[in-house]
Amino acid sequence: MKHCYECHSSASGKSKGGLKVDSLEALLRGGDTGPAIAGRSLDKSLLYEAISYDGDYQMPPKGKLPSEVIADFRNWILAGAPDPRVTKINEDVQTEIDIEKGREFWAYRLPVHHDPPEHKNTDWPRTSIDQFVLAKWNEKGLTPVDDAPAQALVRRLYFVIIGLPPTAEESQRWTARMDSSTSDAARQQIVFELVDHLLDLPQFGERWGRHWMDVARFAESTGGDQNNVFQHAWRYRDWVIDAFNSDKPYDQFVREQLAGDLLPIADDQEWADNLIATGFLAIGVKLVGEEDQQKYFADLVDEQIDTTTRAFLGTSVACARCHDHKFDPIPQTDYYAMAGIFRATETHYGLLKAQARQATTLIDLTGMGPKSGQPELSKQEYAELVQARDDAKKTLDDAMRKIRSGENVFRGLLRKYRSDRDETEAALQAVLTSGQARVFAMGTQDREFPLPTRLLVRGELDKPAQEVPRGLLRVLSPPGKHTLTTWTKDAAVRHEKTDDGLGASSYFSDSGRLELAQWIASERNPLTARVMVNRIWHWMFGRGLVRTVDEFGVSGDPPTHPELLDYLANQFVEDGWSTKKLIRQIALSRTWQLSSKHDDKNFDVDPDNQFLWQMNRRRLEAEAVRDAMLVVSGNLDSQRPLGTLLRDVGEGNVGQNVFEPVIRAIESNHRSVYLPRVRGVLPEMLELFDAPDASLVTGSRETTSSPLQSLYLMNNPFVQLQAKGFADRVQQFPPSERIKQAYLIAFGRHPTTQQQQLAVEFMRNVSESRLTTEEKLIAYCQTLLCTSEFNTID
Repeated sequence: MKHCYECHSSASGKSKGGLKVDSLEALLRGGDTGPAIAGRSLDKSLLYEAISYDGDYQMPPKGKLPSEVIADFRNWILAGAPDPRVTKINEDVQTEIDIEKGREFWAYRLPVHHDPPEHKNTDWPRTSIDQFVLAKWNEKGLTPVDDAPAQALVRRLYFVIIGLPPTAEESQRWTARMDSSTSDAARQQIVFELVDHLLDLPQFGERWGRHWMDVARFAESTGGDQNNVFQHAWRYRDWVIDAFNSDKPYDQFVREQLAGDLLPIADDQEWADNLIATGFLAIGVKLVGEEDQQKYFADLVDEQIDTTTRAFLGTSVACARCHDHKFDPIPQTDYYAMAGIFRATETHYGLLKAQARQATTLIDLTGMGPKSGQPELSKQEYAELVQARDDAKKTLDDAMRKIRSGENVFRGLLRKYRSDRDETEAALQAVLTSGQARVFAMGTQDREFPLPTRLLVRGELDKPAQEVPRGLLRVLSPPGKHTLTTWTKDAAVRHEKTDDGLGASSYFSDSGRLELAQWIASERNPLTARVMVNRIWHWMFGRGLVRTVDEFGVSGDPPTHPELLDYLANQFVEDGWSTKKLIRQIALSRTWQLSSKHDDKNFDVDPDNQFLWQMNRRRLEAEAVRDAMLVVSGNLDSQRPLGTLLRDVGEGNVGQNVFEPVIRAIESNHRSVYLPRVRGVLPEMLELFDAPDASLVTGSRETTSSPLQSLYLMNNPFVQLQAKGFADRVQQFPPSERIKQAYLIAFGRHPTTQQQQLAVEFMRNVSESRLTTEEKLIAYCQTLLCTSEFNTID
C-alpha cells in the first residue's frame, strides 16, 4: 500500500477522491465512488480494478504495479481482506458506571400501573386525568378556576388540533350549541363531536405533522459548511403528515422511520412508503464539504444516534461519544454499540458530486404508483431533462479528454459523470415509454458488508480501543440482553417472540437496525411511550408533565405528575399507540377545558402553574399565526402542493447558486408546513416568530418577544396583503355590521361595547386623515391581525 499513501492517508494529509487506505475501515468505507474493497469479491473491489488498470481508474497513475504485487492483492481480497498491518490499539476502556444502580432512576423503570385516585368530590372530575390532577390540588391546597367560556374553548380546540381558527360561522354554531346545552354531560357530548370532527380533517395531520418535524429536525438542506439543498426531503414531510392523519400506531411510526426498508411488506407501494419513512435518518445536518471520509462518516453516525435517542427516548446518548456519560448511566461502550448499527447502514440523500464532496445516491422508487407524487413531465420539464442528459454527456466527454491528456485528477469523477449520463438517459426513456420520470427518495438501506466498530478514546479516530459488538443501551435492556452478537439469521428465524424488550421476530437485519427499531418501539422499553405521551401533553397544554421534553435523564426535570404520566403511558400502549385517542382523552378532560383566568391564592402557591389550576395562555407558533392570517383574509390555499416549493430553485449550494434572497422570496398561499425549510434561510415570518432552524431535535420551541416582530406585523407586505383581503371580506357587509363581522372573522366573537365605540370613532374620522374609507378599513383590519388576541391561544 506504500504506493497509495502519498495521496490517500492520514499521514500525508491527503484523501484524493475522498479515499484513505491507511486502515481497513477506510478501505471498506471507500471514497467518493464507493467502497474500495469488498472481502472475497474482486468484481466489487474498486481498488483491485484500479491497480489492474482494468477500468476507469488506473492507480498508481505513474505506472502499473508489478504483477506479483497485483497477485498478492488478489489473494488478499479473496481471503476476506484481513488487515495485516500492525495498528496500535489502545487498552480496553473500562467503565465505572453502575448499570444496576442506574436502573433505579424513575425514567429507566417500566411505567407502573396506577388506578385513578378516588375523591369525595365526584362532581368535578370528568375523566381519569382530572382525578390525578385533583389529587395534586388537594395535596398542594389549590382550587381550579372556572371552565373556559364556550367561544374560547371552540377557538382553543381548532388551533390546538388543526392549527387554524374557526370560521365565523363555525365559531357561532359550536358556541351556540355549547351555551344552549342543559347539562354538563350534554356539553361534553358536543365537545366530543367537535373533537372528532377536527381529528378527521386533513388539516390535523398538517398541524401535528409539523410538531413531529420539529422533533425530527426536518429541513430541506444540509446546513453546515456548504448548505446544499435536499430536493427530495418533501417526501418525508408528506409521509409524516399522512401518518398522523391515518393515526398510524406510534410503535409502527417508530419502526418505519428507523427501519422501514427492512420491514415485511404487502406490496410495492408499502415498500416505497416505508423507504420514504427512513428519510428520518437522512435529513439531518451534514458537513458535506468535509474531505476526510472517515471523520464525515463518524459525524454522520453521531448525528443519527443523537436524533434517534433524543426523539424517541428523550435521552442524550451522543454525550457518550468521547467518554462515559457525565450524568446518565450510559457508558462509552453503549454509544459505540449503537454506532455499530448505524455504521452498518447506508444513508442516501443525494446532492451533486460536483458541489458536495460527500454526495450520495438516492433510492429509486420508480413505478411505485400515483401516491409517490411524481407528475407527468411538462414540455418544459422534458426539455430540462434532455438538457441535463446533454450536460452530463458533455462533462463526461471533457473529463475523458483530460484523462487522455494525462490529467489523472479527473479519474475519480469519471464514474459519477457516467452515472449522471446514464440516469438522465434512463429517465428520458421512461418518459418516452410510460409518461413518467424516475422517482427518487432519501432514505436508508443496509450496507452489503457491515463495518467493524471500535471504541475511540476521547472520540478520536486515531485512538482506537477494543472492538465493540453492535447492541443497545444496557440501562434500558434486560440484564445480559443488550448486544446482538449472538444473533444470526438462522437463530433469528427460530427465535420465538418474547417479552424481553428486544421485540424479537421471525425476520432479521444484517445491520441490527431492525432490532434497534423493535427495541425502541417495544412496550417493554421504559421510555418510548412516556416520551411520546409527554410530547403530546406538551403540544396540548404548551408544557409537558416533564418540562424538558427532549431530556428524561438525570439532568432533566422530574415529572410534576409521575403517576399520571405512567397511567397515560400504559393506556397509550393499551389503546394501540393511538395518538388521536390520547388527544381526544386530554381534550375531553375538565383540566384541559379550564379557563386561563388568574387566581391570586393559587398564584401564591403555584406561580408557574405546574399543577394545572388554570389553562396556560400561550402565543401561537409562527406557522399558525401565518396560516390564521391567510384564513381570515380568505387567501388560504388548502390543497397540498406537489413536491417542494424549492423545485424551481434547483440543486446546489445555498450560498453560491441558490441565493438566499431567492429562497426568502418564495411565497405561497399554502399552509406554512409546506414553505421551504432551508437551514439558515427560513422565511422571514417563521424566523422572527421562533420557528426552529432544524439543526437539532426541538421538542419545545422558544417563545421570544422582540421589536422586530412588531415591525414585521406593521410593515411587511405579506401582512398588508392579508389585511387587504380581510378588509375586502368585511366590506361586503353593510357599514353598520362591519366591525362586528371583523371581530367574528378574526376572533370568533362579538366586539365589546368599548371596542365597538373605538372602531366606529376610528372609521368616522376619515376626513381628518389622508386615508380613504377603504384604506382606513384595511388599516383597522391590520390592527386586529397585530393584536395579542389574534396571536394567542387562550
